[in-house]
Amino acid sequence: MYYDIVNEPWIESPFFYQILKEKKPSSYLKKIATDMHENGYCIIDLKLAEKLITDINEDIFKAISENLIKKNPQIYHYNKSPRIVEAWKYSKKISKLANNKILKSVLRFLYNAKPLPFSTINFVAGTEQPFHSDSIHFGSIPEKYLVGAWVALESTNKDNGPLAVIPKSHKFPLMSYQSLKLKTPTSMKELEKSYRVYEKFIDNLIKVKKLKIKELHVNKGQAILWSANLIHGGSKLRKKKLTRKSQVIHYHFDNCDFYYNPGFSETKKGLYMKRKLDMVRN
Repeated sequence: MYYDIVNEPWIESPFFYQILKEKKPSSYLKKIATDMHENGYCIIDLKLAEKLITDINEDIFKAISENLIKKNPQIYHYNKSPRIVEAWKYSKKISKLANNKILKSVLRFLYNAKPLPFSTINFVAGTEQPFHSDSIHFGSIPEKYLVGAWVALESTNKDNGPLAVIPKSHKFPLMSYQSLKLKTPTSMKELEKSYRVYEKFIDNLIKVKKLKIKELHVNKGQAILWSANLIHGGSKLRKKKLTRKSQVIHYHFDNCDFYYNPGFSETKKGLYMKRKLDMVRN
C-alpha cells in the first residue's frame, strides 16, 4: 500500500485513520491507538495482582535498606528520592512487570513489532523532573520506535507528584543538542551542561506557546504509555512526605536497524553512538 513506504510507527503516520480502519481492531484497542495518535499517550489497566505490587515495593525498600541500589546519574535527580535503575537484575517481580502480557500485547499492536523492554526505573516518591522528551535520551533507526510505560504501584493525586504531560507534543520536531546549536557532548560533564540548556528550552517553549499541561491521576495498577517524543515530567510534590511508588519501563522494538544514545550522537552527520540493549529477562 502507498502508506507502507513511510518508515515510522503506524500510530504516528499521517495515514493513521486509513490504517486503523483496515486493522479493524476492538473498540478497546481502537481507543488506545487513537489516544496515542492524537495525544501521544494513553492509560491502560494492567489488572495487576495486589501481591505483585506489594512484592515489588518490598523488593525496592529492601534493596534501599541494604544499599544495593544502582541509581541514574546524579544529573537526572531533582530531589532526594532515588531513581533506581536495573532493579530487575535482583527482583524477579520487577522483571515480571516489565514483561507483563497485557502491556506487551498492547505495544505489539501499537507498533506492529515485538516490544523489547531494556530499561527499568523504580521510584518511591515523585521525581519533580522537569519536562522533557525521551527522544533526547534514547534513539532508534527508524526513529520513534520507543515507548515509555509508567506503572502506578500506588494511586496518584494532586499532592504526591503525579506524572504530567503536554498532550499532542509528540508531533513536534525531534530535538537534539545540535538543533539547539550545541556541540556534541564528549563527557558526562558536557552532557549535563547541554541537558540543562535543553530543559530550559523546553520550559520556555511551554511558556511562550502557552502549552496545556495535564496532570495524570491514575489508580494503582494502571499504566501510562507515551510516545517517544511526548513532552512529560514530574509534577511538584505538594506534600513532601508522600510517597509515589511506581515503575517505569522503556521499550524499543525488534524491527529497528539499530539503537543509539542521542546525547553523544550527531545524527545529521551520520555519527551514532550505538547501543546494545540490555534486555529485561523474564
